[in-house]
Amino acid sequence: MSADEQDPEGRTVVRPLFSSRPFRNIVAATFASTLGDWMGFLAIIALTASILGPTRAAAFAVSGVMTARVLPSLLLGPVAGVFVDRWDRKRVMIATDIGRGVVMALIPFTDEVFTLVLATLVIELLSAMFAPAKDAVFPTLVRRSQLVEANQVNLVVTYGTLPIAGFLYALLVEVASRIGPEGSLLATRPMALPIWVNAASFGISALLIAVVPLSRRPTASALEPGGPGVWSQFREGLEFIGRHPIIRPFVLGVMVAAAGAGVVITVGEFFADLIGAGPSGFGVLVAIVGSGLVLGLLAAAPLARRMGPERLFAPAILIAGAALSALAASPVLVVAAVPATLMGASTGVAFVVGYTVLQQRVDDELRGRTFAAFGSGVKIAIFGASIGTPVTIGLVGRETRVPTELADGTTALVYPYAFGGIRFTLLATGVAVVVGAALTWRALSRPLADEEARLPVTPVVRPDRFDSRRRRGAAGAFIVFEGGDGSGKSTQIARLADALEAAGHRVLVTREPGGTAVGESVREVLLHGPEAMGARAEALLFAAARAQHVEEVILPALEDGVVVLSDRYADSSIAYQGAGRGLGEDAVAALNRWATVGLRPDLTVLLDVEPTEGLDRAAASGAHDRLEAAGTDFHAEAAASYRRRAAAEPARWLVLDARDAVDALAARVLEAVEPLVGSVSTVPSRASVPAPTPAVR
Repeated sequence: MSADEQDPEGRTVVRPLFSSRPFRNIVAATFASTLGDWMGFLAIIALTASILGPTRAAAFAVSGVMTARVLPSLLLGPVAGVFVDRWDRKRVMIATDIGRGVVMALIPFTDEVFTLVLATLVIELLSAMFAPAKDAVFPTLVRRSQLVEANQVNLVVTYGTLPIAGFLYALLVEVASRIGPEGSLLATRPMALPIWVNAASFGISALLIAVVPLSRRPTASALEPGGPGVWSQFREGLEFIGRHPIIRPFVLGVMVAAAGAGVVITVGEFFADLIGAGPSGFGVLVAIVGSGLVLGLLAAAPLARRMGPERLFAPAILIAGAALSALAASPVLVVAAVPATLMGASTGVAFVVGYTVLQQRVDDELRGRTFAAFGSGVKIAIFGASIGTPVTIGLVGRETRVPTELADGTTALVYPYAFGGIRFTLLATGVAVVVGAALTWRALSRPLADEEARLPVTPVVRPDRFDSRRRRGAAGAFIVFEGGDGSGKSTQIARLADALEAAGHRVLVTREPGGTAVGESVREVLLHGPEAMGARAEALLFAAARAQHVEEVILPALEDGVVVLSDRYADSSIAYQGAGRGLGEDAVAALNRWATVGLRPDLTVLLDVEPTEGLDRAAASGAHDRLEAAGTDFHAEAAASYRRRAAAEPARWLVLDARDAVDALAARVLEAVEPLVGSVSTVPSRASVPAPTPAVR
């Protein structure tokens, strides 16, 4: 099993985050308010529909509520951060939580759709201020090297609560229907209970945030004097997306998939009633879609490794559209569960793949504004579908009830298995998503083919080559250590090599550039050659040494079941030459994929260190070469590139703070390596420096 299929960071990095009380409180507050907010979202849609009953007007009313929900984030979102940066963020979060809770608690008492729309508008205005305040505070609660894992936790508690909220909503509605006295508010409006739980969740969030010790943010403008304004930067991101031949179809494809999900959530209340799922059926349906979404998020990485993210994207959207069309024809909830799960899973895969490709292909200086444009596009797609769907149902007309004789001889008004506005909307959206998938595939095929033609990868390594080796019982693995100069890679490699050797493994310790006679000669030129060497020549020399290293040393060792520990590999070139020298991370990555015949590490350990501290350590040890003399800015760009790559592919990377104790670092490395090679019981305290040339131990 490769490192990409492991979750070492879950056992080594995420757990220490929760030793911080402020971090725990913010995560708990996010979980409480997000879980409640999802339930409140479902309940408000159901309440809107119940006020007007099974009429066309109800569909139009839901559209009005969804408009009130989306407008604040679209209009205020791009500039809310500017205001939040001028105020005390802790007070902003507490005040907006309390405000949302009070308004939410009053919603069940209204009988007017207009009042409901106004209440939703107020809640979303407050939410548009809360979100940037929390996002600004979040990174201040952890060390810089822990930001990747902290953001993962943040995303999980934000979006992973959707299926939980769906099931809780269904449960609370059922409980309210049973316990509410006849004629009471709970009996006539069971969705009031989840709305009040939502209001309480905002109060819990405010209490948790209130006890977090946060320093007051000094008053300052979020914009640099004389720099481009918020809207100018936002427009620049849109223009970049429009020009890029690969990014453009990816963004549009994600918007298509998001629109499909928005239709399912919005039409769910009407569809649950149509198929006789009862008052709680809406929550169950949303929970099913949400569970599928979580499955898709988990499956995206292994599927992308097998097919390639660019090749996986359009098929995932196509499956989502086909599943949505099948959902339209489902007669009962049990049958609808299958296409609903598949639709959620495919959408999850498409979203993760699209987001990852965007991370990998956008340069750092444009990444913020590009993601702002991307995020706004996704919101427009989801909420645009949520607004347009009820309008379509209202125009076409809902399926009507007809008198039907039941099995017990009685007659009841039920929906026939007929085709009307609800099924039409689902089917039409499914067909539109399938067409969108086909157009996305067509738009991607040409630029991807051109890209592959520029740097073809020789098919020397079959995808199953190392899997078959491990099935035969060999215990080889390819583990790479990356990090800035002075980060302590040599020490940790030696500690790990000793531990593996003591456990009976054969270990090869090597380094880059180097590891072969050719590589060592190139190393001398690269590190101690003329300062005037061009950046492209430098990148090509690194790739040449690496190609020889892979062919002569690494591949034969892996096929023989040896555990290979390498001090640096391809990610170093992507960071130092791609980012540091400004050659472009994608270009250098493509060059190295060709040079290494696609060979990737099972695990990459990043010893994260601030450039100034690392260079001071290296200078103290007497080391000095061309790259160390390149300047602090060069090393800062490389360090940022390492962190971006780790964030984009967390399953392959183990990010550690190089300032931690040597023994603690060694223990965490060993814990991550054990799933690859088997149990290793001890971590020797002796630290030996690896030989400059490969040596099987």
